[in-house]
Amino acid sequence: MADESRSAQAEQSQASSTPSGDSRPVYEIGYHLVPTLAEDKVQAEVAKIRKMLGNAEIITDETPRKMTLSYVVERPGAGRREKYGEAYFGFIKFAIDKEHINEIEQKLRAMREVLRYLLIQTVREEIAPTRRAVFTSDRLEGETIKKPAAVEEKAAEVSEEELDKSIDAIVA
Repeated sequence: MADESRSAQAEQSQASSTPSGDSRPVYEIGYHLVPTLAEDKVQAEVAKIRKMLGNAEIITDETPRKMTLSYVVERPGAGRREKYGEAYFGFIKFAIDKEHINEIEQKLRAMREVLRYLLIQTVREEIAPTRRAVFTSDRLEGETIKKPAAVEEKAAEVSEEELDKSIDAIVA
């Protein structure tokens, strides 16, 4: 029973990730390229990744840009461990038949220039971040908003009789 519900959810998510005209699932590769690449070589590596996708429909991609990593990534290198504190990050969203995914992962693992990658199944639609509403007013243009002055309350005279009656009402 649990297997049936999981397969129904998988079919539903796959159906929602593809438009009615294309039945291929949509995937996204996020990758880090080693920072030792020259700027002109980065585009050549991206071209290699795109070429390994073969007949995949490229939906969107982002040109890799150099960024500082949250932590140092280590990997075994030529006789010693290589340590990287920054990398080129880029991504490619594409539609391809499911049977090609293992082959793509094997090719990504074999590329020395790819430091890390993440391959996920996703949806075709772009999910844009929600925008915050910005309100403007020309009524207060150039003025500093001031805190309203507090109104001072005056203490009223209370007789002891009224005070005793109030206390008795509260206690009773």
